[in-house]
Amino acid sequence: MKLKKINPDTYELFENSHSIGTISTYRNLFHDTCSYLKFNLTKIPTSSPFTEIRHQEQKPLQVMIESQQSEIVNFLTKSGFQCKRRCYEAEVSSTELKHPLRAELPILPFAKCDPIYQACYHFLYQYYKDAHEQISPLTVTETEFTAEVPTQTGYYCLNEQGQLSHVAFTEKNEIAYLCSTNLHTCSAFIDSLLAEIFKNYSTTFFEADDTDWAASMLLDKFKYSKTESFNTYIYN
Repeated sequence: MKLKKINPDTYELFENSHSIGTISTYRNLFHDTCSYLKFNLTKIPTSSPFTEIRHQEQKPLQVMIESQQSEIVNFLTKSGFQCKRRCYEAEVSSTELKHPLRAELPILPFAKCDPIYQACYHFLYQYYKDAHEQISPLTVTETEFTAEVPTQTGYYCLNEQGQLSHVAFTEKNEIAYLCSTNLHTCSAFIDSLLAEIFKNYSTTFFEADDTDWAASMLLDKFKYSKTESFNTYIYN
């Protein structure tokens, strides 16, 4: 197999002098420690091009891919990529709860106009930064990050010292972000959060990375089959 860089963002692959498609690179400015890859191949190569691509890119390679794309996934793992994270996309109802909700922890709503709003964003930024540090470190400032947060409402909870201990950013029945500093009371916060959502909506939807302990705790409230996921593969 031969590899040819046909423009700054695209590698073309050849086998027996015939093109078998391209591998393109792109950047994620929020997580800019890796070079991200996407595939447009007519067949799976018989040998790996990633050592050469890694050398030319001068940074680790990262692929975000649905678990159902088994041919590409097998090619990645055989070529030395490691699956570092699985993300589950869930839309669930109250009938799918494993146990009845115990909404005993008082939680408070917030909106962008509230004084607590900036503190909630700061809390989210720190949690998100810590949760992604080992896999895809965050490479934007807090100001850049919060400008892209898709919701402006949610719920929060204070500890006995009056400090934020749990925050959820929501939009209607979507849980966009869930963050916490207290493993012991997070489950109770989630119960109260879900109880609020299910007062007005029959379902809720959210994403849960298996590297994010709070989101994983949320997902574990439901009878959810982890048969499909959106995965992160990294080649160092």
